[in-house]
Amino acid sequence: MSNYKIFCDESNHLSSDTSNLMVIGGISCPTLEVEYFNRYIKHLKHKHNANNELKWTKLNNNKKEFYRELLEFFFSRVNTKFNAQIVINKSNLNHDKYNDSEADKFYYKMYYYALLPFLEVNEDFNIFIDYKDTKGGQRARKLNEVIHNTFYGNINCEFTIIHSHESQIMQLTDIIIGAISYKNREDIEHRSEIKNFIIDTIEELNGSSLDISSPQWEEKFRIFRFVPRSF
Repeated sequence: MSNYKIFCDESNHLSSDTSNLMVIGGISCPTLEVEYFNRYIKHLKHKHNANNELKWTKLNNNKKEFYRELLEFFFSRVNTKFNAQIVINKSNLNHDKYNDSEADKFYYKMYYYALLPFLEVNEDFNIFIDYKDTKGGQRARKLNEVIHNTFYGNINCEFTIIHSHESQIMQLTDIIIGAISYKNREDIEHRSEIKNFIIDTIEELNGSSLDISSPQWEEKFRIFRFVPRSF
């Protein structure tokens, strides 16, 4: 059994996406607590009659109390952590100059740095990646190779590709990443009442804005903003 399970998601990771922002992040949870975590989210869904899959793109304006209780639950769990990498102005990336002939290589780097704060030598991790396209298996194998080499083999990682509806924690990851992406986008008008409510709730519970990098000492909820130089 792995010691930790990490549930990862991403937003606007493709070079063809219209947004000039990319977010990759995940929630890490001790394996022994995952079942309880998932069951409690199901309990909240039942309590608030919010039984559909949690998705940032399908928020319900009438479920504010549900979203608040959901986020309060996450922030109350001492051993459950979140980390995200934000790439601002991704169109400025010069892959040729920095030896990244393919944008996928940069994607691997950002995914690696999103995972790095969770990883520890001589620990076992089961890392779940939300299914996006047919390249998922290739990406998972490459990430496993990079992590294995970085830790000189002194770490055990198993990657599993799942659909978000299979995991309540994965769905929560989608909500948090969606909030971060929405907050950091400068190309849209932030008019959605429910989206702004979720952002305000996260910032209140975390004590920090979603559009700044977290201090190095932060462990519970971390964000790192990467701004490529223009060329």
